[in-house]
Amino acid sequence: MMKKLFLFLVIAMLSISALMAQNPVDKIFDKYNGQEGFTNVTITQYLFEMIARMDTTEDGREMAEMAKSIESIQILAMDTIIPGINLYTEVMKATKKGAYNELMTVKEKDNDIIFLVHEENSKIRELLMVIGGSKEDNVIVSIKGDIDLAKMGSMAKTMNIKGMENLEKLGEKH
Repeated sequence: MMKKLFLFLVIAMLSISALMAQNPVDKIFDKYNGQEGFTNVTITQYLFEMIARMDTTEDGREMAEMAKSIESIQILAMDTIIPGINLYTEVMKATKKGAYNELMTVKEKDNDIIFLVHEENSKIRELLMVIGGSKEDNVIVSIKGDIDLAKMGSMAKTMNIKGMENLEKLGEKH
């Protein structure tokens, strides 16, 4: 009985510490994951590697090179207008605590696009793109890994996923 209680406490403590270690943006992804009106897409490193093996063109070789450094891409998009929910506002409130630095802001007629980075040991570990402003576009894109900003724009051209086309703006500025 005592061993079971001890094991239960250890597992509970590990679970709690894992939840506490979660970054604020991951919490937003989790909050809306599976909720009606939202689409959550996670692309793993393995998918990039598979695509690269199938595509022997120059784009395929570039994708293979990038696949080595990207751990995952996660996309959260609002499918419909939901009163009182604005992903852009939620992310901006959650990231004010200093874990993310603003890289670039693009203001267009109906959209605000902001690029944020999270660094560890002077390396970009996460690139966050947040699109908001209009009633239709409310998207968060989180790219985790060893991020090379120069390659992000070319990756955006090879992927046909909502919101990813905005990554090309990084190439325009760098």
